[in-house]
Amino acid sequence: MTENKLGLNWSAVEKALAEGTFSGYKVGILETEKLFNEMFKAKKIPGSTVERKTKYIKRFLSLPDKLEYGRNIYERIINEPHFEISREETKHVISGYWQAMLDIEEAVQSLSLWEKITLRARYIFGTALKNLKIIAATILGATAVIWFLGETVWGQKISRAVVIGNHFFIFKILFWSTIVLVSLIIIGGLLFFILRRKRHF
Repeated sequence: MTENKLGLNWSAVEKALAEGTFSGYKVGILETEKLFNEMFKAKKIPGSTVERKTKYIKRFLSLPDKLEYGRNIYERIINEPHFEISREETKHVISGYWQAMLDIEEAVQSLSLWEKITLRARYIFGTALKNLKIIAATILGATAVIWFLGETVWGQKISRAVVIGNHFFIFKILFWSTIVLVSLIIIGGLLFFILRRKRHF
C-alpha cells in the first residue's frame, strides 16, 4: 500500500505501525491525518481548516461516522499525552480515513466540468480570502504601531531610543567591526604573501 491509486505515499504510516507499540500506533494515525490533508490540497477542496474541508466533503462519504470517529481519535492523540490505542483500533481508524479518501477520489472524478470549475473557484477564493485577512491584519497592526510611535509620548520616546540605538549600532559597532575585520584580512593576506615569498627564496 506504499504507493496506491490515490497517489499518496503510505510508507511513514506502515513504518509506524510495524513498530508494534502504542507510540507507533499513534504516529501512524498522525501520519494518516497528514495524508488526508495532502489529499485535500491535491483535490483543491475549499475550506480554511481540515475541519471545514471535511464538512464540505461529508456529503460524498459512504461512512462519514467512521471518519468522524477516526478524527476524534486523532484529536485525543494531540490533546491527551497519555492516550493509548490498540493495533486493531488503529487499523479501524486508518481504514476510516482510507475509505473517506477513496470516496473523495471517486466523487471528484465523477463531477461535471462545471462542478470541477466551481470547486476550484471556491478553493482559490477561500485561499485568497485567507491571505487577504492576513494582509489586512498586518496592515492594521503596522498602522497601530506607527500611530503609537508617532502620536503618543511614550511612542515618541521609544522611537528616539530606537533611532539612537540604531545609530550607535551602525556607526559605532558595525562600522568599527567592519574596519577591524577588513584590516585583519588585509594584514593576514600580506603576512601570507610575505611568508610564501620567503619560502621560495
